[in-house]
Amino acid sequence: MTSVYELARSLGEELKNTPQVETLLEAKKAYEENPEIAAAVEEYTKLHQEFEAKMKTGGISAEEQKAFSEDMSKRADAIRNNKIATDLFAAETNFNHFMNSIFTIVTSTLTGEEPAQSGCSPSACASCGGGCH
Repeated sequence: MTSVYELARSLGEELKNTPQVETLLEAKKAYEENPEIAAAVEEYTKLHQEFEAKMKTGGISAEEQKAFSEDMSKRADAIRNNKIATDLFAAETNFNHFMNSIFTIVTSTLTGEEPAQSGCSPSACASCGGGCH
């Protein structure tokens, strides 16, 4: 009898051949090959974390908060306007919807419910982008 772990590994192998995973891997590769956008996102995250730490200590003036907010807004706009970053975000979102639809099917099977009762059906796929078939 096939173990659950073997089935999971087999499912993982099958998932590698789906458009959602292929698109995600291509988007990740493009992101990783572009040092400018990767550095911009890393710097944005680092600055945000550092600012939050300063906020917790209470040593930030209103002027510093305003300057930080304006700077971070510009940085966020630059990231949002970068095709590589937006492609990666879209691919990650689509992949997450897809995996959630698979999880819904597994959960429905465990509970004995029909997938449509738990929120996943072919008619709902257009709205969630999960691709459950």
